Amino acid sequence: MKSSLLLLTSSLAANAALFGALAWRPALAPPAFRDFFARNFHVADAALATPSSPVVERAPPARPLWTLLQTDDLRTLVARLRAAGFPPAVIREILRTQVNARYNSRLTALMEPDPKVPYWRVGSSFYGVDAKRNEEINQLQRDRAKALRDLLTDDFFATGDVTAAQRRQFGDLPRQKIDALQRIEDDYTEMMSQVRAGMNGITLPEDKAKLALLIREKQTDLAAVLTPAELADYTMRTSPITNLLRTRLDTFDPSAGEFQAIFQTQQALNDKLSVGTSGGNVSAGDFQQRQAAQAEVEAQLKTALGDARYAEYSRAVSSEFQQLSRLAQRDNLPAAAAVQAYTARDQVTVESNRIFDDNTLSVDQKLAALQSLAQNTRAQLLATLGPTSGPAYVKIADQWLTNVERGSAVSFNSGGGGITTMTTNNGVTSMVSLGGSYPSFRRLPGAFPAPRPATNISNPRP
Repeated sequence: MKSSLLLLTSSLAANAALFGALAWRPALAPPAFRDFFARNFHVADAALATPSSPVVERAPPARPLWTLLQTDDLRTLVARLRAAGFPPAVIREILRTQVNARYNSRLTALMEPDPKVPYWRVGSSFYGVDAKRNEEINQLQRDRAKALRDLLTDDFFATGDVTAAQRRQFGDLPRQKIDALQRIEDDYTEMMSQVRAGMNGITLPEDKAKLALLIREKQTDLAAVLTPAELADYTMRTSPITNLLRTRLDTFDPSAGEFQAIFQTQQALNDKLSVGTSGGNVSAGDFQQRQAAQAEVEAQLKTALGDARYAEYSRAVSSEFQQLSRLAQRDNLPAAAAVQAYTARDQVTVESNRIFDDNTLSVDQKLAALQSLAQNTRAQLLATLGPTSGPAYVKIADQWLTNVERGSAVSFNSGGGGITTMTTNNGVTSMVSLGGSYPSFRRLPGAFPAPRPATNISNPRP
């Protein structure tokens, strides 16, 4: 009896303790009884939260900084970025990105192939859709560059920094003069574009006169900004003649003084033939005038460079030597190997003419000697240039070696490179005299010229 009473008392005490705990902490009660304890017992809100886990109110999320600064008005964007403390270099890059985004979609669309032109056709380079697209692309690129420059005219951006590309184009000019030159270039490019847009692919005398006038006025404006020495240097750096010469003088590697001398003689050629804005070569009827002007250029270059360097220049601008140099570079041959192979021409010139003029030899003996000379020269070229470049160059040299083999003495006359012309986007046509040399032959009685080899000298295929 006593044990039962003791068990009942313990059970009641345990239930009372549990009841008190649940009354104090309703959150510990089963879900079905939680609301009962919370409604019927005075429990402070603080008791429902542990002291180690205080209730913290979260701040509303902050707006991204860019949404506060962004605007379609780029000048307002500049003002906001400056007020926010961004440095000039960062603002400049942000503006570059924003300006590019406004033009890139149109530029990309224009650079896509014309869907109206079938895949088996090529659009005209001068008339029609392609010409209009090219002009639109050039105009958009000019507008994009001008828009960015207009946004950066404030002294806040005037760091004085000049990029490597600008230094290459403008030389040692200060930043202020570079900016002035770029504005002049933009203005006259725009005016020339308007003249060309009205030509519709047809160049009339009045159109040439308009373009020539713009060129003269541009030179006047440039002269107002630059000293005579600066103007001469800027003209040389930006001339289409310079672009033409760069592609021809790689193996010659001229010094600054030598390049200036070459440029000046080529500029004199342009001035003499008055190509200017004609949009093409001088007429066929002026062939004698061109030959005389070209001979004068060669004489001036020889005087300016000296005999030794002129010989190297004449070799460097030769199409045959340029192909030979590319073959040697492709096969990792020393540059001296290309020079040695090319000078075989001089040896053949001397020996073939000696044989031709030797009165002690009969015609048959001369023919045999010339054949042996040609065969030995081929063997020499193969030994000098190796098994890959050798056969490739022999195919090119066979254009004159085959004639020697068939009974001719060969000579290489200077000035045989002709004149190359190039028209720029501004409608200015420039020319350079390529110098070089071309073969001429004296043939033995009964000898016939060799048929022209199938190999194209401008694009040999080893």
